[in-house]
Amino acid sequence: DNRLGPQGWMEVGASFDQEAAAALVARWAVHKAETEEAFDILRWLDRKLIQLCQKFAEFRKDDASSFRLSPQFSIYPQFMFHLRRSQFLHVFGASPDETAFYRLYLLREGVTHSTLMIQPSLLSYSFHAPPGPVLLDVSSIAADRILLLDTFFNVVVFHGETIAEWKRQNYH
Repeated sequence: DNRLGPQGWMEVGASFDQEAAAALVARWAVHKAETEEAFDILRWLDRKLIQLCQKFAEFRKDDASSFRLSPQFSIYPQFMFHLRRSQFLHVFGASPDETAFYRLYLLREGVTHSTLMIQPSLLSYSFHAPPGPVLLDVSSIAADRILLLDTFFNVVVFHGETIAEWKRQNYH
């Protein structure tokens, strides 16, 4: 049912707040997790992402290389990727208390902290470039780089080989 019409959907797309949407969908998924199986919730998340892409992405059928999302939607799929793998939906290896703790924090915190819980922030510090965010990937590791991972619940600092050697030699 398309009650908004083409112009209405364009307005929705132009004002889309992907961080707020990710926080809302995460809260909705956590609520669903109380009464539904994890597999069903993951399928539901996939369907919601597909529906969003069908409505707002540009693509040609049967041509995967033609798929384009506007900047207002560009990182939303990443949030859903990380949410699907998060401690909020996958509870194996966690006690009921831990699961309740993480879910409660997600439900109580604002958008900024919620999105940090869903997709941790990885910052890079080096002598060759200004500090800035880098991909949550092994390719971000370098000998002359310090990485700071902020997951909201934990902060982890990684020193590359060169930096670690400088610390061992008390150059800091």
